[in-house]
Amino acid sequence: MKYNGVIQKKLSMLDDHIRRVQRRMSSVTIEEFRDDWVLRAMAERMVQVCAEIMIDVAERIISLEQAGPVESAAAAIVKLHDLGVLASPDPYRAMVRMRNLIVHEYDSIAPAILYDAVTQHTADFLSFKAEIDAASDG
Repeated sequence: MKYNGVIQKKLSMLDDHIRRVQRRMSSVTIEEFRDDWVLRAMAERMVQVCAEIMIDVAERIISLEQAGPVESAAAAIVKLHDLGVLASPDPYRAMVRMRNLIVHEYDSIAPAILYDAVTQHTADFLSFKAEIDAASDG
């Protein structure tokens, strides 16, 4: 199914946000990250926003496919896998869990966990975009 312009716009925004985070974080050490409150706040916000985009895209596709509703963000990701849109839900569910940690446990996020998310796992968002693009073209 060809996905609509709203989905494509959100995927473009996701791509832009992730590439900016990757550029900004490419030379930041864990020590610099721990010591820089602004950098940590940027990382939290970008992971949260990108996860929200991913969840929104998932829910929109489920609606277009008339396969909903789902009870949670993680369930939306699993549903896309069930629909054959995603090869595996696991990396994307991990980003949903990270988003939940940021939103609900914001006072206890270890800088090392957040650093790992923004230096090692932001590519998962780009993989999500690529899988959605492939499903849309196919």
